[in-house]
Amino acid sequence: MEPASPTPGVLGLQVLLCSSLLLNALLVAHHLLSALPARSHLVGAASNGGGSLSWSLQAARDAESVAATGCSGHGRVFLDGIVGEDGRPGCECNTCFEGADCSVRTPDCTVNADR
Repeated sequence: MEPASPTPGVLGLQVLLCSSLLLNALLVAHHLLSALPARSHLVGAASNGGGSLSWSLQAARDAESVAATGCSGHGRVFLDGIVGEDGRPGCECNTCFEGADCSVRTPDCTVNADR
């Protein structure tokens, strides 16, 4: 008895199966090799071996620090605004309020609520 030769459909399935196995093996190898410790995109290595923040992460931390500044609900603080007594950004008070944290009401002040 003669061995049956594979039909074109069976041969195509075998090629597809082999190429799929090879591709999976390459992807698994890539995944395992990329899991090695790598340098972070946000924290760069400084010359002394410590981490130094990238400019975008530093800007985000500065913005969070400014946003945490309290103006007693009567003002706002901006990163590029006025500088307070301690060198940090200070509160820009609403009309009729003053002080470092906008907590002092200005006497005899009338506010136009339609503005």
